[in-house]
Amino acid sequence: MRTILEVNPEKAKKNYEELKKELPNAVIAYALKANYDPRILKTLSKAGCGAEVCSEYEYRLAKRKGFEKIIINGYVKPMNCWLQNVEETGLKIKGLKGARIKPFNTSKLGLSEEEILKKEWDCIAYHSSRTSINEWKKILEKARKLTRKTGAELIDAGGGLTTERIKLLKKIDNLIIEPGRALVENTCTLKTRVLAVKDENVIIDTGLNFFNKLSMSNYQVEVKGKENKKKSRAYRVCGPVPTDLDNIGKHNLPLVKKNDTLIIKNCGAYTTSMASNWTRKKPVPKYI
Repeated sequence: MRTILEVNPEKAKKNYEELKKELPNAVIAYALKANYDPRILKTLSKAGCGAEVCSEYEYRLAKRKGFEKIIINGYVKPMNCWLQNVEETGLKIKGLKGARIKPFNTSKLGLSEEEILKKEWDCIAYHSSRTSINEWKKILEKARKLTRKTGAELIDAGGGLTTERIKLLKKIDNLIIEPGRALVENTCTLKTRVLAVKDENVIIDTGLNFFNKLSMSNYQVEVKGKENKKKSRAYRVCGPVPTDLDNIGKHNLPLVKKNDTLIIKNCGAYTTSMASNWTRKKPVPKYI
């Protein structure tokens, strides 16, 4: 069988609506880099979701798919796109100035607290999706302090929205969030063939061309036709590339044999957007 990627755009809409219920006052801007699937983008824009972009390519894509609220991050802002929009529509640019808190001294991202305090800002942003909840709380408090000192009215909390973090964000009235994984992780399911079984290693027909280190996620792995059978052992699910880096971790599965079909759920984030034809063709999307 050829590897197939089942895509369900309606799940992205449902995820957005559920997040909006949790944080009704927040501006939700989907981080496009998590998944560029055109139907997912169109579904989210129609639902009223905003977009977060960090390149001219993403900016133009967001405009084409109908996103009205667009947040631009990164060093190089696509000013030529803004100017083209002004020339075509005669509209004035309505932009908010935001400063991102530098997460640590050697980071290339953001500004130090001292640099932020030198100017006035409309928004203070902090993006710390990989930190512990305690560190995240400290950065949130720093952001709230800086909003008071600079006169900023908005806080941009970025992504990495766990249940604990959402509870804390409910206390903030003027909020921007930029979820990626939270909106699209469960929109995609991969169905791929088992090429070989070697000891504890299950070699599948998809590897680093689809699963990369950014995409590492809460995958749910099943063997087609054996969903209700007893799990016999912990297998390491690997791609076909001859490197031990090409694996998506250990999973408890029933007895796996060559030519079985593995079903890998929750693979909608940072997979298709970074996929390539390196050693294998990219999975073919099938919309459901």
